[in-house]
Amino acid sequence: MSLTRRQRALQSGKDASTSLIEFPNGLPPAPPTKAAQKRRVQVAKAAKESEAEAIRKILGQDSNRKKREDKLKKRRDELAQEKAANAWTLPPNTIRWVIRPTGTVVTFSEDVGLPSIFSSKPCSYPPPCEKCAGSSCTNP
Repeated sequence: MSLTRRQRALQSGKDASTSLIEFPNGLPPAPPTKAAQKRRVQVAKAAKESEAEAIRKILGQDSNRKKREDKLKKRRDELAQEKAANAWTLPPNTIRWVIRPTGTVVTFSEDVGLPSIFSSKPCSYPPPCEKCAGSSCTNP
């Protein structure tokens, strides 16, 4: 009867004690995996950096990176405000007509001027009523 691979492996394991490899200077060191070392170095570096950042934050010192980010954010905000201001000012000789669900808006540039319908007139009351001349009139 033939043996299975598992049975042969178990049998050869029992016989292996007689054919062991001997190392006179002990076992050779396992080769270090460079990827694991690189990860450990990166983790240590990140930990040091976060610790230093926390210390700077506690002491109130901003890092150069933070200053650059603030400067860029400030510049972006200024550009956005400038752009928004320019969006409301119309070029000369222009009429802007905007139709939205909330209503229609018509905007005139300064040099076009408003149509006479929009010109503001001082508010005046109607002239007083005339007095009646009839004998049965109750108006004074």
